Amino acid sequence: MINLEKFLKKYYKENEKIILACSTGPDSMFLLYKLLETSYKNNIVACYFNHKTRPWTDIEEDFIEKLWKEKWFEVEIASCDFKRIQKLYPSKSFEELAREKRYQFFDAILNIHNSKYILTAHHLDDKIETFFFNLARWTKLSWLVNMTEKSWWILRPLLWLTKKEIEDYLNRNNLEYKIDETNFDTEITRNHLRHNIIPQFEKINKNYKQNINNTISYFEDLKQHIDQEVRKFLEYHPQPLLAKEERRAINSFNIQAFNELTPFLQKEVIRYIYYISNGKSTIWLSKANIDEIIKFINWKNNKTIKEIKKLKMKKNNKVIEY
Repeated sequence: MINLEKFLKKYYKENEKIILACSTGPDSMFLLYKLLETSYKNNIVACYFNHKTRPWTDIEEDFIEKLWKEKWFEVEIASCDFKRIQKLYPSKSFEELAREKRYQFFDAILNIHNSKYILTAHHLDDKIETFFFNLARWTKLSWLVNMTEKSWWILRPLLWLTKKEIEDYLNRNNLEYKIDETNFDTEITRNHLRHNIIPQFEKINKNYKQNINNTISYFEDLKQHIDQEVRKFLEYHPQPLLAKEERRAINSFNIQAFNELTPFLQKEVIRYIYYISNGKSTIWLSKANIDEIIKFINWKNNKTIKEIKKLKMKKNNKVIEY
């Protein structure tokens, strides 16, 4: 099925804590059960974040605590009053707030246990679903390459397994897990895509999952090539009037050299700079933002500043500093 032992040895030292994001659903419980079969079973820290937005979340919390006492792994649990927090941040959606608070929790756990990674139970169906979800909206290549084995501090060991393989294993071995009933509400866009749209591809090709995964892998190779070209540009076109030693202290590029790039590569340079400026994320970077930044680069006005989220660009004569 998967060689989880080999995967763990690739990323973890012998006594390093294995931090697992655990929702108690079939995917994360499958990963937890499989972790308990490895030589790292005494290193496991299962993290459950109780959003307190569903009536059965306390049951899930009790379940993971009960299992902890039976299997002797560590558990970290946190919760949040989202109704109160949403009043404080009315401009943010529940999904955005939940992601922020959940990741703050994970970050704290990593620091407490001196570990580098969070394990998540994303699988092949998740990868395909996210691909189509992003494709249906305006998207960037980095969003089509949506899930990789290692992404910053997140590790995903189950990306080659399907949802069916996971559920079959759990049911065949009578392993307990919890079901979030909201996952079947097809009024929610992702659920509509998951239950009503994506399964239709099987009528075209029964191997559609593997074929789509191969396409995503192709896009991943393409993105790596583009990023390499972007880094070459940023490395070889810094401020032209500074000594090499001084250039290293200032991230910058020459406007004339930027305008000699193809329109596609110009957009990718903007995307990459935004990505490294915003914690390796391109969330909230829109096509309009990119067009706006390119216009700013070519404005006649000098000594001007452009800011989008944590990206800050300053126009200094013939150079853009960032």
